Amino acid sequence: MSERQVYSKDNPHKDIGKQKFRVRKHYSVWVEYDVVADNKDEAQDVVFDQGGIEKIEWKDGYHKDEPVEVYATDWDWSDQDDQDYKKYRGPLVKKVAECVPYEDSDGIYFDDPNWTESEFEWQVDENKASTEDKKDNMEVPF
Repeated sequence: MSERQVYSKDNPHKDIGKQKFRVRKHYSVWVEYDVVADNKDEAQDVVFDQGGIEKIEWKDGYHKDEPVEVYATDWDWSDQDDQDYKKYRGPLVKKVAECVPYEDSDGIYFDDPNWTESEFEWQVDENKASTEDKKDNMEVPF
């Protein structure tokens, strides 16, 4: 059996005189998804429906044999952060590749797809397609 520690003015508990602080830290998290879709809008909808954050694990630890404990947590998607990104940095959805038929000197093979990141090989101009979609949906004001 261990002896019970007796504390007194001359032998105080090791925590006497210390202070406890609650520290809040803000972390920014961003995620980029690669999505196969027919257009930008569909890609964005798919990520909104199927993407997201399932779990964030927070780290606890020790400082001088005392616990550093997570007290509270919160996370959420931020539309404002998305809008700020678009405003200051660029589009949230960017075409990075297109699936095109394999082509060589013997012909074009539609049964052998090839993912290309070269804009010169793309069949669909995403910006032009976007503009044409908007034109089709516009109403004539008279």
